[in-house]
Amino acid sequence: MLTGAASVFSADTGFARSLQSPVSRQSNPLVRGLTQDTRLYGSTAVEIGGKAKLDGLKISVDCCDSSSMKWNVTVPEEGEFDLFLSCAVSVPGFKLEIRSGSSSVKVELRVTEGIYQQTEGGWYFNFERIRLDGKLHLTRGVNPVSVQVSGPEQSGVVRFRCLEILPVSGSAAISPSEESVRAHRANPDWFVRASYGVMFHWTDFTQPREGEKKPYKDAVEAFDVKAFANMVEEMGAGYVVFTLNHAHPHCAAPIQSWEAIHPGWTTRRDLIGDLADALAARSIRFLLYINSPVLTKLGNIGPTGLYQLTFSEEQFAEIHRDVLSEIGACYGKRLAGYWFDSWYQSLAAYPDVPIDAVYRACKVGNSERITCFNFWIFPVLTPYQDYWAGELNSLHNPFTSRYIQHGAGKGFQAHALLSTLESWVHGKPGPIPAPQFSAEDLIAYVRTNVEHQAVTTINIGIYQDGTVEQSSMDMMRQLRPAIRGK
Repeated sequence: MLTGAASVFSADTGFARSLQSPVSRQSNPLVRGLTQDTRLYGSTAVEIGGKAKLDGLKISVDCCDSSSMKWNVTVPEEGEFDLFLSCAVSVPGFKLEIRSGSSSVKVELRVTEGIYQQTEGGWYFNFERIRLDGKLHLTRGVNPVSVQVSGPEQSGVVRFRCLEILPVSGSAAISPSEESVRAHRANPDWFVRASYGVMFHWTDFTQPREGEKKPYKDAVEAFDVKAFANMVEEMGAGYVVFTLNHAHPHCAAPIQSWEAIHPGWTTRRDLIGDLADALAARSIRFLLYINSPVLTKLGNIGPTGLYQLTFSEEQFAEIHRDVLSEIGACYGKRLAGYWFDSWYQSLAAYPDVPIDAVYRACKVGNSERITCFNFWIFPVLTPYQDYWAGELNSLHNPFTSRYIQHGAGKGFQAHALLSTLESWVHGKPGPIPAPQFSAEDLIAYVRTNVEHQAVTTINIGIYQDGTVEQSSMDMMRQLRPAIRGK
């Protein structure tokens, strides 16, 4: 939710942008040797052809038009390879052929499913990760791998995120099953019992109700924690998700490891600890939002359209381990969970990052701390998390089961993240606008989710002094008795 889709994908080449290191990818068209899971994105293709209409994320193929993409893939040993495709398909009839030499895999793509109410003009459509029938044979050395797509007679769109290629001989070690990882996940029962909670994007961009905006550190000192906690209690929220950083690397606490990587961005006051204590006194749990690319200085998009990376994959993971270990030790059980943003970008930039090590660092000080890594609308490409990030922004289809059966978050605890704002931060001077959906629609949505043991988080526009607009409070005052009964 940090960067809008238009800015991230404005120069896409069909598959969603790969945010790869200019050293390891940009200067060399050969994808790394297939000793592990390799993901092929559009920006690493050496050829793109056909009549594809390249528009943001999608390849649009109408009335029997076709398009193609090609990569050069280096393989250390000859063998058979499994194929997984992350895509969104709007109509039946799209045919796909993946070929390397004389080996090929042919499939007809089915319409993908999920909870998003798909809109052709917007960014909401249902991606799924699909295991393709058949195996691709690759020889030792450089292999040209091509993908050919042909469209149906009816108008429709197929959108690709990436193609994963896994060696059959090592697939079990490369991709641990969800079942094996699930045994080590935190128990989200308390999250389900909470039914709904609230999120606040309180950042250095957050504006006051009126007057001049304070510098961030002054706003941290002035934040009225007691009034804020009373307000949240009145809303009936079972938990709060609060931004530690967002577009900038601010941190409203004296975290030394954070200060080491971002000098001057921490604060003297431990607002995070104060908030956790005040909420705990009211039996409200506390979670932190962290934007991983901002924490780790992922960098700017360079002239070639790829991120200019500041650190190596090892350093990326080490920064997370250091910061999360200190935060976890500091707040212990007062910190109930994390919501990490922009991991569809992070994992594309750092394909070999040991996300399992980052996940374990999330548990320091509280083994039951729940964690998610946001892959936005795309399929989650790691089993190491406890619930689906669920970035929906607006109201979509409610969940029909506790664990998601179809779509981007398949297999994870169902969780929806909505926003009363059209954006996530009240970053413009003046009053916060009324919620973008009605109280009646919100109540119906949350109630249906509760019936299926799914959780809803509502991001509410907040002023710099920690208060919200009356229209937001009125909505939450109606939601509370409808769900809580009091």
